[in-house]
Amino acid sequence: MASSNAPVVPRRPRWAGPRAAVLFVGGMLFDTLALVNVPGAVILPATDADPVSLTDLGTGLFLLVITLWVSVFWRRRLPLLSLIAGGVLALIGISYLLLLIGAIACVRRWPTRMMLVGGSAAGAVGLFALREATTAWGAALPWLFASDAGSQYEPVWIAASFIWAAVSLAAAAGVVSVSRTRARAERSDQRAASEHRRADALNEQMVRQAERERIARDMHDALAHRLSVVSLHAGALETASGGGGDTAEMARTVREQARAALQDMRGLVGELRSGPAQPASAPATMRAIGALLADLRAAGVPLTTYVVIESAERASAMLDGAVYRIVQEALTNAIKHAPSAPLDLFLHADPVSGVRIRVVNPLRPGGSVVPGGGNGLLGIRERAGALDGEVWAGAHEGSFIVDVTLPWQERG
Repeated sequence: MASSNAPVVPRRPRWAGPRAAVLFVGGMLFDTLALVNVPGAVILPATDADPVSLTDLGTGLFLLVITLWVSVFWRRRLPLLSLIAGGVLALIGISYLLLLIGAIACVRRWPTRMMLVGGSAAGAVGLFALREATTAWGAALPWLFASDAGSQYEPVWIAASFIWAAVSLAAAAGVVSVSRTRARAERSDQRAASEHRRADALNEQMVRQAERERIARDMHDALAHRLSVVSLHAGALETASGGGGDTAEMARTVREQARAALQDMRGLVGELRSGPAQPASAPATMRAIGALLADLRAAGVPLTTYVVIESAERASAMLDGAVYRIVQEALTNAIKHAPSAPLDLFLHADPVSGVRIRVVNPLRPGGSVVPGGGNGLLGIRERAGALDGEVWAGAHEGSFIVDVTLPWQERG
């Protein structure tokens, strides 16, 4: 969570560049007129018909004014530059306009230093007004508004210097207040947008959870009964065959596999419902692949296997489960499309080279005797894609090949 004391840099408006140009031109013209404040910088006319002329000192100050006001173009990126430039003009006695602009930029950039910057600027403006009221600096106001530079010591112009300073400080404070209000409004808008996105994400999560629960109910209602019936009939067939012979062995295998499938389904239903899942008979881990292959061999599936798994305990849970499920689905797919055909499984997994899974079965004319939904290979691709792996599946030289490569992921 961001601290409320963090610097807040207001968003740069589209018209910030033109506004800087306006400030530059207006401020330069204002300070050119304010050169009258500096004794010896301007030769004032004796009559209204005579022109105003700059002395050598005035010409040098005019060039300095132009140079220092250039800093207004970088007041957002380098606010201290404008503040220092304005301080130089105020110290010389020309005006404190650039000083106030620099102070405003510094307060916007570093709001936690508002008291320091504001107090310093107010003190500098107050000293400037005091100097105008008590010294030869300060002829600009009476000359501009009364065409009489010699009347600067009259009470009305002394009071005008302090009034002008107070009005300038109040205007600067108003600009800072409006800027801070706008920054708070922008932060409120950002927080509101963030909360809105969070609410949308929670709503989407609730919708997904409701869909997962619906799928879990459908799976349980549709499959649990059928698997229970298969297991029951397989048990009855095993009993009827007298418990011996090939028929009894096949019935026993069907019953055990149906029971294992029922337990797996219950575990998946529990995961979908985000509740405590019942432990499956064959957990989704690389260490259970040996039991999976043993069950298939016991069921009479001709298997030729090459399985090397190193440091399985170091694999991430996602990789560990994905390897098991991919091998399981690839073998199921091969058995379904090539029943009683010899199958080849190659599995090599280690932290250095990653995981390579390759299942090969011969192509049989006539296709599968078991109907398929086309989701097996899709599931393999999805699991591999979630791990940034690669999948190649297709026919090659009379065989159907599923070849999967997965990068290794360490357990966190």
